[in-house]
Amino acid sequence: MILKIKKNDIPPNSMVEMYFQNGKPWERKPVLVVNYKGKFFALEPFCTHDGLSLEDGFITDDGKIVCPWHGSVFDIQTGKVVDGPAKRDLKVYKVIEKEKEVEIYE
Repeated sequence: MILKIKKNDIPPNSMVEMYFQNGKPWERKPVLVVNYKGKFFALEPFCTHDGLSLEDGFITDDGKIVCPWHGSVFDIQTGKVVDGPAKRDLKVYKVIEKEKEVEIYE
């Protein structure tokens, strides 16, 4: 599956939970799309510690996502856990940037 979004749909230094469409609405699959300093990344949208959404977390100046619930920290580019309590890395999706849009591949 491919998710196509317009670059200007996600402001710089923000992240939005979006969905791969898989036929029926209840079969859609979430993905966290991050615009970090004008470069786009796509990751698993839920903290691997307790399964809660990362969308309301924040992005640090050095490219990390901080979970708003228990403070786990993940690297935006690699999805790797930088600080716990999470122990498992986030899944990272392939992203291709085009002139005005971004394609995310499941």
